[in-house]
Amino acid sequence: MTLSLQIPANENGAPAESASLFRIDCFECPPDHVRAFSDRLAIIHGYFDTLEGCLYNRVAVAPGPSTVKIVTIVEWKSAAALTAAKEAVDQFYSVDGFDPKIFMAERGITGEFGLYHDVAAFHAQRHAAG
Repeated sequence: MTLSLQIPANENGAPAESASLFRIDCFECPPDHVRAFSDRLAIIHGYFDTLEGCLYNRVAVAPGPSTVKIVTIVEWKSAAALTAAKEAVDQFYSVDGFDPKIFMAERGITGEFGLYHDVAAFHAQRHAAG
């Protein structure tokens, strides 16, 4: 079986601006706050589904001995779509005065936030650079 990945490329062979990006966030949440955190994630991830350029949107959970690990994975069509989504989310939160940093700090929820590229796009970009 052969696997072929097609990555949009510009004339130099580098990934095009439209190459998708993955926002992957990993959280550790005390068990007593999982319900409240899950409820907030459901609200914002439901909103993501309404935004232009949201290609994939999932939340996964893995219970541990002392904390619950929660991972969110959202694929955005392009860097421009991600930037527009960040602006839309800021406005969405400002309507009800919600501050996710305060919410997490008050509940002892920690997070690691990352932006990832498709591995084929990553290698194509490195190849094009030299």
